[in-house]
Amino acid sequence: MAPPHPSPEIPGPPSIRLVATLAGVSAMTASRALGSRGRIADETRRRIVAIAEQIGYRPDPELNKLMHHLRGRRRPAFQSVICAVTTRPTSSREPYSEAVAAGAKRQAELRGYNFTLLRVATDPAKWSGVQRILRSRGVQGVLLLPQHQPMDLSRLLDWSGFSAVAATSSLIAPALHRVMPHHFANALLLCRELAAAGHRRIGLVIGREHDLRVNHLFTAAVTWHGLNEAAELVPPLVYAETLAGELRPWFARHRPDVIVATEYPAVRACLHALRLSVPGRVGFACTSVGKTGDRETEKIPGIDELPEQIGAAAVDLLSSMIERRICGLPAATTSSLIQGCWRPAATVPPRA
Repeated sequence: MAPPHPSPEIPGPPSIRLVATLAGVSAMTASRALGSRGRIADETRRRIVAIAEQIGYRPDPELNKLMHHLRGRRRPAFQSVICAVTTRPTSSREPYSEAVAAGAKRQAELRGYNFTLLRVATDPAKWSGVQRILRSRGVQGVLLLPQHQPMDLSRLLDWSGFSAVAATSSLIAPALHRVMPHHFANALLLCRELAAAGHRRIGLVIGREHDLRVNHLFTAAVTWHGLNEAAELVPPLVYAETLAGELRPWFARHRPDVIVATEYPAVRACLHALRLSVPGRVGFACTSVGKTGDRETEKIPGIDELPEQIGAAAVDLLSSMIERRICGLPAATTSSLIQGCWRPAATVPPRA
């Protein structure tokens, strides 16, 4: 095959302008072709790449970083829209999900995007108008927030027309890039903090649906800790139906000195079923703590999963996909895991 252009005499280092001149295109087009950005005809892209290889042109990473910085400071006249989607109804006041959405909204606006929230039904029969709604709002990026229950949203949209990221493990399908809490590391940190306070028998209580949603990572971490680091192993209680009916016999048999629940309502249910109080002879902790406005529940120690940072990180990933025009379902998915931090409280005092 003949070379795309006779090799020129190059007086200095090859430049993007020389590549553009030889290819008969603008410097901007050459830059986009070599950076796999923008909509450029495949034949034109191949010709530009071949010329760059022929003359030995290599992009300057420092210049690329400067241009990325300058583009990031420039506010476009038309603002793309990021839409956060959830099946949680308005009446469902769930602090974690609301914090993820708040962090996402703040980061989207900092990056120059408009941000909108769309609540959809859990019934797929009611999804027919969602695609039209998003198109009418000028949405280019879709952020999947925590859902009301584990959901398969494959039929919600024609995903080929959108950039999409999930900020939740409650999405069964489609397979998307995700930003999530590091559930295993968080649960292990919680166990180690409780053990450092002198607790010997750490018991996890978790619903089967929640256990499936987090891919068994809480139960795996607590079991690993019990087998390898703890004084004694308490088998986790993964309850299928009603908590109270399975909790009492489990508690009577294993006698944990601290119970770990996944959320504040589960702590309250355990206290009621076992007729315990906080603080009391049995400690309580949560795998996810946050601001609820309830003074009693906010006394419970546990892991702050940093939901606002998760929302912000998800928007950073999504915005980069929008800017590079990456749409549709990925051939291989990635997960970015955000590690939380321990938040102590006096309701689980150190044991002598």
